[in-house]
Amino acid sequence: MLLWIALATPVVSVDRLGLNEPRSAGQQLAGLVVLAAAVTLRRAHPLPAFLLTAALGLATAPSLFTLAYGPAFAVLALFLGRRADRARTALIGFGGIAVVGTLKVAVRGVDPTVEWAVLMATLVFGAVFPWLAGRYWRQGRELAAAGWARADQLEREQRIVADRARLRERARIAQDMHDSLGHELSLIAVRAGALQVAPDLPDPHRAAAADLRAAASQATDRLHTIIGLLREEGDEQAPLAPVGESVEALVARAQQSGLRITYVDERGRPGAQRGPARRESTEGTERTEGTVHRVVQEALTNAAKHAPGAHVTVTVTRDGPATKVTVTNGRSGAQGSDVPAPPSGGGSGLRALRTRVTDLDGTLEAGPHGDGF
Repeated sequence: MLLWIALATPVVSVDRLGLNEPRSAGQQLAGLVVLAAAVTLRRAHPLPAFLLTAALGLATAPSLFTLAYGPAFAVLALFLGRRADRARTALIGFGGIAVVGTLKVAVRGVDPTVEWAVLMATLVFGAVFPWLAGRYWRQGRELAAAGWARADQLEREQRIVADRARLRERARIAQDMHDSLGHELSLIAVRAGALQVAPDLPDPHRAAAADLRAAASQATDRLHTIIGLLREEGDEQAPLAPVGESVEALVARAQQSGLRITYVDERGRPGAQRGPARRESTEGTERTEGTVHRVVQEALTNAAKHAPGAHVTVTVTRDGPATKVTVTNGRSGAQGSDVPAPPSGGGSGLRALRTRVTDLDGTLEAGPHGDGF
C-alpha cells in the first residue's frame, strides 16, 4: 500500500505542478488502477507488473519518458531484477518494449531520430540499469545466504569432528580397560585356581577359592560385554597410549601370579639374565614397544583364561628396526594341573591387536600351534 501511494504521487501531482503532461481525470484514474495492479503483481509476477508500467509510459508518450510513470517504471524494473529467476525473460521484455516504442515513433509525424534516442535512453537508464541493480541486490542476498549456510555446514562438521574425537577417546578407554583389567582379572583367576588345587587347603577354603575363580572369570566375560558396547563395530582406532611397564616386568608379575612362563630376550637368552631392554627415545620406538607390551599382555591373558596350567613361552627377537614377538602355550592342564579352562571371551582383544600391529606396518598371526596355541 505504501509503495502504491509513493508511486501514485507523481501521477496526480505532475499536472498540478505544470510539467506539461495534461491528462483527464479518467486517464489519471485508469493509470492509478493499472499502477495498483502492477504493484500487486510485483512479487508473484514481476515481468507482467513491469510491462504494465511500460504500457502506461508508451500510452502517455511514444518515447516512453514520462514524469508521471517514470518512477514506477524504474522501481518495477528494480523489482524485476530482484524477483525474476532468469535474465532471458527480462531481456525479451526489454526487446518487446523497444520494438513497440520504435513502431509508435515511426508512425508519428515528428522527427523520429530524437524520439527514438529518448526511447532508447529511457529504456537503458530507466529499465536496464535498475534491473541490473536488482539482480546485483538479489545476488548479494544469495551470497549472504550461501555464506551463512556454509558457516552452518562448517559448524556441523566441527561438531562431527568433536563427536569422532569422543568416539576415539571412548575406544581408547575401552581398549585400555580390556587390556589392563582383563589381564588383571585373568591373573586373579590363575591365583585362585592355584589355590584351589593346593593339597593342604581345607575343603571350605577350596570351595571359596573355586567361587573366587569363577567370579573372576564371570567378571572377565562381563568386561568383554561392556567393551563390546563401548567399542562399537566401526569405531576408529584410538592412538596407542604409552605403556610404562616393560615386557620383563609384565612377565615377572604374571609369574608371581602362578603362570609358568619362560621369557627369552632378543639374543636368545633367558630375560632374567639381563637387564631391561634398551629403548630408544623416538616416538616410533615408543609405539613399537607399547605394541609389544600389549601383544604379550593379551597373549598371557588368553593363556591364563583359556589354557590354565599350561606352560607359556615368550620370545622377543629384535633385528635392527624390526621386532618379532612369539608367545606360545601348551595344552590346558599340562604338568598335572587339573584346573578346567574358563569359558572363552569375545576375541575383541585379538582384533584390536591386529589393527594396532597393522598400523605399524606389521602382521599378527594367532591360531593353533602344535598341542597348544
